[in-house]
Amino acid sequence: MPEAPPSGVCAVRLADVDVRSVLGLLRRRWRALAICLLAGLLGAGVVTERAEPRYESSSRLFVNIPRAGTVAEQVQGVQLTVQLLQSYAQIATSRSAAEEIAGRIGRNTFDVEGRVGATPRPETLLIDVVAADRDPEKARALADAAAAVLIEKIADLEKGKATPVTAQVIDKAVAAGSPVSPRPRVNYALGGILGLVVGVLLALALDTLDRSVKTPAQATESFRAPLLAVTPRSREFRDKPVPDDALSPVSESFRTLRTAVRFVNPDDPLSTILVTSSVSGEGKTTTAINLAAALAQSGERVILVDADLRRARLAEVLGLEAASGLTGVITRRLPLEEAFQQWHGIDVLTSGVLPPNPSEMLGSEAMAGLVDRLRDLADVVVFDAPPILPVTDSVVLSTQCDGVVLIGRYGQTQKAQAAEARRRLDTVGATVVGCVLNAVPTSSAHGYYEEYYGRKPQPTQWGRRWSDRVGR
Repeated sequence: MPEAPPSGVCAVRLADVDVRSVLGLLRRRWRALAICLLAGLLGAGVVTERAEPRYESSSRLFVNIPRAGTVAEQVQGVQLTVQLLQSYAQIATSRSAAEEIAGRIGRNTFDVEGRVGATPRPETLLIDVVAADRDPEKARALADAAAAVLIEKIADLEKGKATPVTAQVIDKAVAAGSPVSPRPRVNYALGGILGLVVGVLLALALDTLDRSVKTPAQATESFRAPLLAVTPRSREFRDKPVPDDALSPVSESFRTLRTAVRFVNPDDPLSTILVTSSVSGEGKTTTAINLAAALAQSGERVILVDADLRRARLAEVLGLEAASGLTGVITRRLPLEEAFQQWHGIDVLTSGVLPPNPSEMLGSEAMAGLVDRLRDLADVVVFDAPPILPVTDSVVLSTQCDGVVLIGRYGQTQKAQAAEARRRLDTVGATVVGCVLNAVPTSSAHGYYEEYYGRKPQPTQWGRRWSDRVGR
């Protein structure tokens, strides 16, 4: 048995996978993250704008404690001093003190209460008397008045003692040059952090609730088939088939698909390939055309067949004649050799006149015989078939083909739909060779190919007959 890798190596690999999974999640849900971040920053801006400025000023008092005569009295005095300073600090914020402070500065007691605080400084005989107000001068006057009142309170309490405790101001209050609140930088930082946290949580919630296929791993799991290729969403790809540019990620994706299907079984290569999807609009026609084009570019003779006898699209997309095609050959009203139409080196067999009974026609012995004839005429025959869930046509035709390629569309194909499509193919014993994740956003898809080539897709020389509706 091979030796197991060290536990530390496994931990690093797992951590790397987790980090990449999280980064992939955030990349997929960047809109939610950006909205929450923006909301947090806007909220911070509103709070900062609406908050009243608050200025603080402080006076510092020194409390003179009489020296004790003996060592025992000194030890006891240290303990009492701590309690005494804390008591004086409480007195500074009492209601009676507030009334006297209000009388000194000509304000209401209600305006004074809650604006004054006192804090003993640890291991010293100092008390800081702090006052806050919307006006820096009023905050300074309030702090000085509070310190004067506290000195008087201490004197009243110590009256009549042989060695009274006294207090005096050592630092008068100074008007503050800037407010202590609001603090825009702090507010924006907190708003941004809160927005990011909420954004991450929202992204996780959306990803949990989202039942669509968005990653190669999800496509593989849902279709229960290996991933053959990831095709990117691209504006250049929208109007034309496989780009000629060899460095294009779009072109590379279909070359990857071509290689994958040709080497599913190197000893017995697939000669008939059925391309289908779970529901419409997932890109099966797009993939069928471009797979055929990629195969033809490698020098193989390719036949592309429009086997969608309900919503045929090949003729319209490729600019070919639709009336003469598959149904005419099956019903023996048209010789096969006359039914072929050329498109960029590919023999195309369009749908022909759409019949009232597509399933029966595709499952007929005549269709089976035609598949055998097509297999003998070309290296590869690619069938563009209807979606599986709405109709049974693809399931019927899949039994006559060497392999089936399932197409899923990023953010549209539902996991349950993909699983049900695979289940229906399994019931008839069809050979599913793999799946393709189609229309992946550029930011995700280019990462598979662009890292090797370092550039984006370039314009192509192919004709502009292509339509983004081809995926139906």
